[in-house]
Amino acid sequence: MRWDVAIRKQVGTAAHRFELAVEFRSDVERLVLFGPSGAGKTLTLKAIAGLLRPDSGHIHMGAATLFDHATGVDKPARERECGYLFQEYALFPHLTVRQNIAFGGARGWRNPGRDGGGAAVDRWLDTLELRPLAERFPDQLSGGQRQRVALARALAGAPRALLLDEPFAALDEPLRNRLRAELAELQARLALPIVLITHDPADVDAFADDVVHIDAGTAIAPPEQFLEEHPMKSSARNQLVGTVSAIIAGAVNDEVEISVGGGQHIVATITHGSTARLGLAVGVPAFALVKASSIVVVADAGDTLLSARNQLAGTVVSVQPGAVNAEVEIDAGGLRIVAIVTQASARALGLAPGVPALAVFKASSVIVGVPRQA
Repeated sequence: MRWDVAIRKQVGTAAHRFELAVEFRSDVERLVLFGPSGAGKTLTLKAIAGLLRPDSGHIHMGAATLFDHATGVDKPARERECGYLFQEYALFPHLTVRQNIAFGGARGWRNPGRDGGGAAVDRWLDTLELRPLAERFPDQLSGGQRQRVALARALAGAPRALLLDEPFAALDEPLRNRLRAELAELQARLALPIVLITHDPADVDAFADDVVHIDAGTAIAPPEQFLEEHPMKSSARNQLVGTVSAIIAGAVNDEVEISVGGGQHIVATITHGSTARLGLAVGVPAFALVKASSIVVVADAGDTLLSARNQLAGTVVSVQPGAVNAEVEIDAGGLRIVAIVTQASARALGLAPGVPALAVFKASSVIVGVPRQA
């Protein structure tokens, strides 16, 4: 289980007290904490990061115990190996872009030199296209540039997970759309688990492999309206209809295989509770939803071994360029799969109609559903 959180915390004064009592478990790479402003999302994220000490409960990240009130474990933030992106980015105004990024990987509190950080900083300057801005100060940057600097600083410490606090809230809509795509592409490349908090359903659509709904300090069941109108359910580009062909029960989750025609099978990882709630069994009609942004396109795998369970071999049918990304359609034995990649990636891979390609996606990124009973 990647995330196992069950915490309680009271904050505020006796006259204005807020109680956080959040509990959730999830094994996905992209987890979104969704809810209105003031619901307790940021408090939860700070508790995971080690910036807020719960009154009771526990926080586990994979096999690591970050906090456990019963046993007295409370790892300091610097030992939790979590990169944290603050909503307002919190860049140091007196440090250059290079220095801000270098600070994320530095030990201690001394400011890095103007030429500090070395190859580790150079990597993130190049990855996030910040090298031309390396000697600028934060007040000389646009909102999108500041966000990329803050993200580079969070990544400079080689974290095991990335925690994002409303990362797009301060940006205008066109910039939000572009940076969502950039961040999704970066996360897919790094395979770095993220926890993102938001009140914007568009962020859920762009990132969520799993959603925890938080309201009034508590994780709640999503309202029926959300289930019916959630963008991921209604607009996932890949809606693959078929029949359950196998279920393998694990220690915590089940592995569900769905035959979707053309000799293709989709593998999904879901909880025991979801298997039971959906009434899944061999032979039951089911569908798999896969967001186009969750699919990685591999043009020439060669002898490379990939860990993702779903690897559908086919041929590129079309490449539709957009403002930032390209939409790639792959025919995998009669099954059409749509993926979104950056235009730079499409060019680097030489994607064009007729080119052999693999559509690769993780079992944890597949949402399983069953038709509603009449």
